[in-house]
Amino acid sequence: MTSRRLFLVSLAAASGMLLFLSNYPLHLWPVQAVALVPLWVGLLRLARSTLDAVLAGLVTAIVNLLPLSVMLEFPLLMAAGLLLYLALLWTLLVVGVHQVIRAPAPLGALGAGAVAVLVEWADFNLAPVWGTAQSFARVWSAGPQAIQIVSAGGMLALVFVLVALQVLVASLLVVPTHRRRSALSLLLLLGAVGLHAYLVWPRNVAGHLRVAAMGWTDDHMPRDAMARLDRVFLPLARKAMDAGARIIVSPEVGLWLDPLEREAVMARLSTLARQHRVMLAVGYFNRQRNDNRIAFVDEQGDLVGEYVKTHLIPFVEHYQAGSGVRITLAGPRIAKAERMGSDRVRLGGMICQDDNFTDVARGYGRDGAQIVVVPTNDWRQVRHYHFENSIFRGVENRYGVIRAASNGISAIIAPSGQVLARSDHFKDGPGVIVADMPVVPAGTPYSRAGDVIVVVCLIGLIGGVVLFRMRRRRARNT
Repeated sequence: MTSRRLFLVSLAAASGMLLFLSNYPLHLWPVQAVALVPLWVGLLRLARSTLDAVLAGLVTAIVNLLPLSVMLEFPLLMAAGLLLYLALLWTLLVVGVHQVIRAPAPLGALGAGAVAVLVEWADFNLAPVWGTAQSFARVWSAGPQAIQIVSAGGMLALVFVLVALQVLVASLLVVPTHRRRSALSLLLLLGAVGLHAYLVWPRNVAGHLRVAAMGWTDDHMPRDAMARLDRVFLPLARKAMDAGARIIVSPEVGLWLDPLEREAVMARLSTLARQHRVMLAVGYFNRQRNDNRIAFVDEQGDLVGEYVKTHLIPFVEHYQAGSGVRITLAGPRIAKAERMGSDRVRLGGMICQDDNFTDVARGYGRDGAQIVVVPTNDWRQVRHYHFENSIFRGVENRYGVIRAASNGISAIIAPSGQVLARSDHFKDGPGVIVADMPVVPAGTPYSRAGDVIVVVCLIGLIGGVVLFRMRRRRARNT
């Protein structure tokens, strides 16, 4: 290997290591703001062929993903398959960026961002194991002020900004002829993102609603539904009610109910809700229908609706999936509701894997849901990844999220993405969290338009290629 290629590999390895450090276990998420700069510097200065770009992409992916695969403790074949798949995607991304990165600033940066958007979109949709939770940008949920751009273009808009900004930094460092334009473009892009965040940060809060999420791990939990209801669910619900909660959410498949058990449990939940004037969102498995549901019991004790889980985990969950039909209900009354057009909060629901994708989540934004409950059942190795990803759905669509987890992290998340309360039940044990949820008007440009950024990036790249070839042809003819 030549010294040039060895230096390129070293820079790619540095980017891979910085990407890994931005993730767990260290969770140094701000590092990701510069993690790709060494890689882009290598492409600008040292990569002379597609083979160089392939090598850089593979090294970046392996250094980033190999320790991650070990940490996740997946079965060997599953870990190897995931590593191979993500390594191919990273290689495709780097090869694509290599084709456009040398264009004059800011075109090279915009082209690189467009390539990243298309590759990430393919990742979310072509092999949708965990949807957007697979994105490297997921860790930015820890900085809600920095991710408000997703309300305009979803998680892919954040991917675009991260890649484009770091290409501009690399160009500023190593391409003297582009420095002025790179610096100006960098400032303009940062300014646009910052201004957008300032303008859309939720300020028109019409009121607050006290809400609660309960959670636990399956260790030492009663298997019998009535025993679990008596020993775990009801004591936690009473703690939430004593704290003034108006909505209480329990985890995914917290109860497994056959028809007779379902009738008895729903009767007791109805009595509880009616006596204490509280709304319940209860995750349970319906044995008769072989599906995974949320039952909504209102303050009068009526079962007012049920939502069926839409997205199942491939190769893991083998029961009946829902059709994607959403449910939006009138929840408890909120104070100062005159600016909302109604004095009741609008409530929706998803289950676990549903919030790894954007279709159902965006639908609730269009429906005007102001709070979405998300019962979840995770496992130890993936709980942080799933929790981080779920924050994006609320910011993208401007609604609050009540996340009740078994074997994971329960959280109450404001429409801005701020985590108001959280509990890691592997550390804290069974418990309930309570917080005052701000209620704001729901819906964003992303709720309505979806991933239109994919179309814009595709058209931009095709247009750029056509213009480049036309200019080259003209140059040959003169």
